[in-house]
Amino acid sequence: MARKNDGLTPRQRQSQQIMRDKTAKKKRKALVRKCSLIGGGVVSVLLLGGGVWCWKSGAALCGVQAVQDSAYNVTVKAGFSLQSLYLEGRNRTSMEEINKALGAKIGDPILRLSLEDVRERLEKVESIKFAAVERALPNTVYVRIVEREPVALWQNQGKLAVVDDNGVVMSDLDVGPYKQLPLIIGEAAPKRVRELMGIMAAEPDLAKRFSSATRVSDRRWNIRLVCDGGEDVEIRLPESNPVAAWKKLAEIETKQRILDREVKVID
Repeated sequence: MARKNDGLTPRQRQSQQIMRDKTAKKKRKALVRKCSLIGGGVVSVLLLGGGVWCWKSGAALCGVQAVQDSAYNVTVKAGFSLQSLYLEGRNRTSMEEINKALGAKIGDPILRLSLEDVRERLEKVESIKFAAVERALPNTVYVRIVEREPVALWQNQGKLAVVDDNGVVMSDLDVGPYKQLPLIIGEAAPKRVRELMGIMAAEPDLAKRFSSATRVSDRRWNIRLVCDGGEDVEIRLPESNPVAAWKKLAEIETKQRILDREVKVID
């Protein structure tokens, strides 16, 4: 067929053909991408259906887990992998404990991370009181923790452990940095430590002499105070209203300086 006279030069017609070829190529690529997405969706459905069928049939080599792993691998390739961890509030808790609770490493699928599970594992760490975990897509996790505040050292069966004001024993902490804390003794001492702190706070001047406190049969406290001569005096507080007895001791000390005398026990 003879070419219609369109008034174009051969070079102009060649340029138009090149543009039409480029446009057609773009359309073909778009169609291929669309078909790939549709095909991927179909394959996922088939895999999921196959996984469910295998689960129901009890086949050992098939399962939903394989489907999930495959799906998470796709998300990693799309850029949704753990790359950054921002941690706030850590002073005493070891990074080993933090990483163990996180349960993930750099490069793992960030969408597979259960924030609630991570939070629960963090709050099981003895030195952590509260925890909050957030995910910032595509690749960042934020962890904020509130640590327990050590208030005493607990001596039990020849071992020392740090205790917070709620009586939680933090056996995972090195006691070295906390040797200056008050020493408490007795099996039931940790759960009564807040009571002890309240007694001490009622008379701060006496509390400055504090050496140790022993919980007796989970009924009362025996408190040892350091005298000016360097020896300890044992104060046997009553089971009922120990604060009143503590205040009475402070009053006697102010008037009579009883702690400077050769006294071993005050009952």
